[in-house]
Amino acid sequence: MSVTDPVCGCTRTMTLPDGTTSVITHTFPKALEHHYPLPPLEATGIPVYRGDFDLNAFRWRGVISIDLEPRPTLVAHGVREMNFGKEKGGTVGVREPAKWVDQEQLTITAKSVPPPAKTTRAPQRPKAPAVVGTLADNLARIDVGDPDHLDYITFFVINGWFGRDGFNTCHDGQERQGRIDIVLDGWQLRVEPRGDIAPDQLRKDMQATGKNTVTHVGRIRRDDGTTFRAVEALDLLKIVETMGGFALGRVISTALPVGYRAGKATWTRWQCDRAVDRPIGATPFLDPAVSAAQMAELFRAGLATSKDTLRWEVFENALGYHYAAEHDATVNIKVLLPVSALQLISYAHLVEELPSGHPDHKTASQWNDNYNFSTTEQLRTVLRVAGIDMSAPPHLVNLAKVQSDITEPKKLPTPDALDCVVRLRNKVAHPKQKQANRWSTEEWAETGFAATTMFNLAMLWWLNYDERYLGKTFEYRGSGDSQFVPWH
Repeated sequence: MSVTDPVCGCTRTMTLPDGTTSVITHTFPKALEHHYPLPPLEATGIPVYRGDFDLNAFRWRGVISIDLEPRPTLVAHGVREMNFGKEKGGTVGVREPAKWVDQEQLTITAKSVPPPAKTTRAPQRPKAPAVVGTLADNLARIDVGDPDHLDYITFFVINGWFGRDGFNTCHDGQERQGRIDIVLDGWQLRVEPRGDIAPDQLRKDMQATGKNTVTHVGRIRRDDGTTFRAVEALDLLKIVETMGGFALGRVISTALPVGYRAGKATWTRWQCDRAVDRPIGATPFLDPAVSAAQMAELFRAGLATSKDTLRWEVFENALGYHYAAEHDATVNIKVLLPVSALQLISYAHLVEELPSGHPDHKTASQWNDNYNFSTTEQLRTVLRVAGIDMSAPPHLVNLAKVQSDITEPKKLPTPDALDCVVRLRNKVAHPKQKQANRWSTEEWAETGFAATTMFNLAMLWWLNYDERYLGKTFEYRGSGDSQFVPWH
């Protein structure tokens, strides 16, 4: 029997136009609570601990926190008294060869989860000459407490998505939209926007400042209510992180998972070592009107795909191209990168997945025979199998100019969007100086719209995703303009 959340039962009184009043009772759950308080929008860090800790064979007194700027990082500030008679000098001025640097190992004296610190402020350093201070900003993850026999885990999401659909929650009497509540392989996953700030205000602040911040609170528990070990839930945390990043076209992070037993925090992991991207720019295919439904389907599809070794490995490799193409590439590189990533998917499907008797199956040598099976055909075959439209939308007038420019009566009489993408990609990958500036920025950009839209759809198809998407080649791209994927 599935465990459920009780309704909050909050009431709100409304005055109707005729002067009468109506009492509305909330029939949805309270917002999730996390062991660590939500940081204010102006916060530059999340304090997690204040007290003694051991680092580099010394005992320090200080504070441990996750700094949000310039990127989320686990850091420690501490002070201690130095014994000049026993301690050796430092390594300032010592010349060493370049090498990999191991993360520093920090431990705390507490055996159970301590209460969160109230501030990230570093401890005041006394003026005594025997007192020294330290800043450690390359810390390995720190596990605190007992990770076994947990009832549930809560966590933060940094730089997550925005949407107007989803289930409601109640935060201090305020209705908040956007809750995702699904069951995946016996796990309940609940993720919801932070409730202390209105979603529109949070989105406006993130886009205006580009600051890293906590956007969502999540929870994982067994659907049947049985206890579990923390390590068993970490795969689902990775799915939230990976699928959220894919949907946004930039790297996001989960942070500060906390495990509970009988309502008390008994385990936590202090870790945040992903180089997250700034929360700015447009999303590749999310529609704010249905983004909760899209994210729920992505979590389902991602978890299922992660159990297929080939598909998950190809997806993770293609994801690197996706992040670069969506977040920080120039217009010409936005054409080049999707082609390379689509080749990953094409080879995996046509050569490694399809059985030898299938009409679209290729051997490795056949796939690599560029004379008989060109790059365009490598991509066209897998896009056709997926049912992805390769035509050039008529409203993209600059793409139409490229289409006209590459038309050749005998070799290429009717080029489509894929032909345009591959032709311009070749000009980046195999440049000739006389053609370096042949196309305008707008022509590159619209060809990039076609390239990334086909790539996004191929990635969604690879995941067996079955929901809506908002393509960059759509004539109308407002909230609610998304369409179901072609294979729906």
